[in-house]
Amino acid sequence: MEAVLTIPDDYVPQCGACATFQIRMCEHRTLGWGILRWARENFREDWEYTASQVRTILRWYEVDEHGRFVWTTGCLQLAKGTGKGPFFATLAAIEFLGPVRFSHFDEQGRAVGRHADEPWVQLYAVSIDQVKNVTLTLHSLFHPDAIERYSIDAGQERYHARHANGTFCLLEAKTASYRSAEGGRPSALFMDETWHWNESTGGHHVYNTASANAAKVSGRILMATNAYVVGEDSVAERVHTAWQRQQDGKQRKTGLYYEARSADPDFDIEDEVSLRAALKAAYGDAHWVNFDAIVDQCYSGVITADEILRKYCNLVTASEDALIDPVAWGKCEVDSELRPGDMITLGLDGGEADDATALVATRVRDSFIQPIGIWEKPDGPEGKTWKVDKDQVADMVDWVFRTYKVQAFFSDVAFWETYVADWSERYGSRLAVKPSGRSHVAYDMRGNQREITLANMALVGAIEQQKVSHNGHFGLKRHVENTRKRHNQYGVGFGKASRDSKYKVDGYAAALLSVIARTRLMESGKYKVPQPVATLRTVGGF
Repeated sequence: MEAVLTIPDDYVPQCGACATFQIRMCEHRTLGWGILRWARENFREDWEYTASQVRTILRWYEVDEHGRFVWTTGCLQLAKGTGKGPFFATLAAIEFLGPVRFSHFDEQGRAVGRHADEPWVQLYAVSIDQVKNVTLTLHSLFHPDAIERYSIDAGQERYHARHANGTFCLLEAKTASYRSAEGGRPSALFMDETWHWNESTGGHHVYNTASANAAKVSGRILMATNAYVVGEDSVAERVHTAWQRQQDGKQRKTGLYYEARSADPDFDIEDEVSLRAALKAAYGDAHWVNFDAIVDQCYSGVITADEILRKYCNLVTASEDALIDPVAWGKCEVDSELRPGDMITLGLDGGEADDATALVATRVRDSFIQPIGIWEKPDGPEGKTWKVDKDQVADMVDWVFRTYKVQAFFSDVAFWETYVADWSERYGSRLAVKPSGRSHVAYDMRGNQREITLANMALVGAIEQQKVSHNGHFGLKRHVENTRKRHNQYGVGFGKASRDSKYKVDGYAAALLSVIARTRLMESGKYKVPQPVATLRTVGGF
């Protein structure tokens, strides 16, 4: 790999370097620099990390002011051929013998590491061939001096070593078998290609068992994966969903680190110049990649456009019955926000306990969609007794009416009858259109299947043609990607993957209601498109 960074032995990190490597905290509080020095001393002489790999190491080994790790579980989502396997092998070797546990802060305030008390590193992959992708690098990674220094005994799939103080060290490569995961006490877990880890491969059982083993001894978990397929319920999808929920504030922070380098979805796959630019963005500083060979593969007619996007551009793609292509949704993202006084329409799809509740607005003038709030049951113990705080939702509705010019408000009725009746009475006189003759707000989604189906098909078409836009909100993105096609007598409707699916679609339902409200408004003739104000422009003269 390319030598892009020299780390002097007496390096004292300066805060300016934080911006260079995009470290969330000052490098004084990362074991990464000491680990990089150790790797330089113990790996073969021609081994070098790229700048992006250095950044990952610095981030992954961040500690707080008390020396506790900032991140306990991590996932690297990278394109095919970016060197995930070899990089994983080096990190496993570092956990095997390197200074990966906090010892103290030195006189300059730098974090100093030490080796683990009982190093037991486990590498998991779904097949023996994928295990080999990692172990082949291990076989040639250590410098001869390191092999002698640590008495490294390299087996086919198991390594033994000892520190000078007698600490016994174990590194083992394992296939993702549920039973083989039982009983371990790993100080570090590495899980490869977790987009393959689903119910059919037994991946869920392996992940749950192995991660519980690691938790017993404060072991950390790092995963590597290509972009997953939405709806396959892989471990990669579950972890990314959890990370998104945490970013939205819908889930308690748990020290989950997520890193993905993807192409901008707004490129023309049929245009070679555009495709090459997208590939270079996804691969970054992976200088060993043969882009000519990848482009030839992309245009060979053998692989699908979906595979090109997922494998080589690192973009999450949809299952066959997905309603909306995640790439198409990504192309609609713009840098915009609703502003006070904007004219909007509102949609609310409400639940009580298991289903989410979502309040979404559509700006009338340009069909810009923005969630106002999405309330979801948290995962884990907190979710057992969780119910949506309906008064909090009602307060949010009141705030919206104070902040924006709401022209129409369509709300599903189930579980929310009392609130819908109150909103209809309170705000009815301010609304330009009504969802029904009986109420200014109540919209029966079950009783309006024809309109919902036709509006759904129109919205999907508008997304594919980039006629609508959004701001990239994680929660809405998840709900949009979770929607599945549901055929009925009127066309293509939408729904969850299954009745009991934990992947919710209420955010999409609320967005669709707000779009239906906007359509009704435009058809009513009560909305007049603002005319541009004429201005005087002079050129030359006095």
